[in-house]
Amino acid sequence: MMIETFFIYGLGVSTAVFLLYFLGVALAPYAPSAIKNEHFECGLPASASTPKKANFGFFVYAIMFIVADMTALFVALFVFGLDRKASMVASIFVLVMAIAISLAMRELELQEKEGK
Repeated sequence: MMIETFFIYGLGVSTAVFLLYFLGVALAPYAPSAIKNEHFECGLPASASTPKKANFGFFVYAIMFIVADMTALFVALFVFGLDRKASMVASIFVLVMAIAISLAMRELELQEKEGK
């Protein structure tokens, strides 16, 4: 029963995402122009003639944010199970994710120390 609920929830979220995407594509006005292809920084024209390369220093934080969001989603799904087995699986899942995030943070700190 819990697996069926998960698949129904996943199917509903996937359908909503695709529906909103295609609705946006269908309703958005298409008016290409030269100024829309220019690079902008905070709404102003770019200060350099060539755009700078992206700083990937925050990439790890972005990935960890996504992992935390997915963890919260799965824990919320386990909460609706309302039985002892679902609570145990949720507890193990949260423990494994906490260990993984703490190891990732430690690795990030070591990389920052080596980089200095």
